Amino acid sequence: MKRLIGLLYLCLLWFPFVSYPLPGDCDGGKDCEKKHDFFYKIENKIKTVFNDYGFRGDFLIAVVDECGVNGYAVINRNIIEGRYTDLNIDSPFYIASHTKAFTGALMCMLDEEGTLDLNKFIADYLLELNFGGGINTADITLKSLLNHTHGIFSVRLTWKTAFLGYSGLNSEILEDINNDFIYDPSHKFRYSNVGTIVAAIIAEKVTGKNWKELMREKIFVPLKMEHTSCNVSDYNADLIRPSVIVSRNNEIISSGFYKKDITMHASGGIISTTKDLSLWLAANIRQDEILMNKKSWILLHSPSALQNRKYFTYDRFGYGLGWDIAEYNGDTILTRFGGYAGISCHISFIPKKKIGIIAFSTDNRAFLLPHLMANYVYNLMSERDAESIIENELAFFREAFLKQNNLSYPSDSLLLQANNRNDAITGIYQTDSWPSIEIKKSGNYYNFIWGVLKGKIYLKDDSSFTTNTGVIIRDFKIKNDTLFTGSLIFIKNMKK
Repeated sequence: MKRLIGLLYLCLLWFPFVSYPLPGDCDGGKDCEKKHDFFYKIENKIKTVFNDYGFRGDFLIAVVDECGVNGYAVINRNIIEGRYTDLNIDSPFYIASHTKAFTGALMCMLDEEGTLDLNKFIADYLLELNFGGGINTADITLKSLLNHTHGIFSVRLTWKTAFLGYSGLNSEILEDINNDFIYDPSHKFRYSNVGTIVAAIIAEKVTGKNWKELMREKIFVPLKMEHTSCNVSDYNADLIRPSVIVSRNNEIISSGFYKKDITMHASGGIISTTKDLSLWLAANIRQDEILMNKKSWILLHSPSALQNRKYFTYDRFGYGLGWDIAEYNGDTILTRFGGYAGISCHISFIPKKKIGIIAFSTDNRAFLLPHLMANYVYNLMSERDAESIIENELAFFREAFLKQNNLSYPSDSLLLQANNRNDAITGIYQTDSWPSIEIKKSGNYYNFIWGVLKGKIYLKDDSSFTTNTGVIIRDFKIKNDTLFTGSLIFIKNMKK
């Protein structure tokens, strides 16, 4: 393994456009040539795929061992076209659902210190969550909340916490779940955001500190993750890597970062940097007791639920308390990915080889690129025929790319033009238990504002409209001061 890790320390003269070394032991001999060759292959493969598919946005990949980042590579159009880029391992980006691995670790830490017991039940901690008597919460353990076997699903909770925003009060979240839920009594593995969010509410109740405070105190500070936060407001918004939505004509439809503090939650609510995430991933690789003991790490990383799902090239057979456990080319690999509005985050490691990958992309059509390139690096390190393997994997990659590339987006030619007749639709529309929708005039067009999301309004057909908020495309109709979208009905507030 030492020899394989040695390949990752790179000579500076070989990184003219995308790859960057961290300090290593390159002495100009044969070892240095191997290091050159290793990242030169990665650099060229990234450039080839990026150009072949006309990707926009950013891409970054880093290799991590027990000590942190060994080397990394970046690419975007600025780099390809010879312009300056500020993309590097200190660039903040949203890790989306990899947040679940952090929350799982937090809950294991609280269990270890005796603050709560993961084998106890919701009813032991959260009587306010009662589902109107429709579910027996004495049958649902805290562990099952973290491994997706709890069986609880709530559309309202998911939309408000991830997309739209809400008051920020746990009482509102609990009311949403109590009154809007679906329950699967089989307790089979079914992935959702609900369990981790409920677990975080329990953690707040037993500690008196909210999830964001606990993450900082228990994980970010001990690991010296100084540029990691659960609040968007802690960053210069212009520096967070934005998602980029691209049309089939390779035109940028929208670009931006659409999260607010209120939509940063325990299932998807961390912004970090590659350098900081390398400290987190390295701690997982070595099971660092600065956070918790080996028994707790094993609890986090070992299968506590069975699954039989394939994602891209990964045969997932288990789930720990925040990590998917899968097989890839004969290796057991732990992964926890994340995606949001075009951003795709890959974080994985192979425990036996004590090596991991961090990668992310921001072009919506490139959501599999972090996984494709992570595989390429793993295969190079394992001295497999990486070139043949990536050619095979590219077949599935192309299929996924074409599906995204062929998506339709509202055309500017159909933008609803502002005029006296159309002004009649402006106003605030309300319904019970959901954020209000505001139709607001802005210059020569109108905006659809739902909670924290906003998008221009386009004509869909003679009787309906559509909007692209960057996160979701939403169709709606307005008739007699009533707004219909999906199954929801909003009534215009006529008060002046």
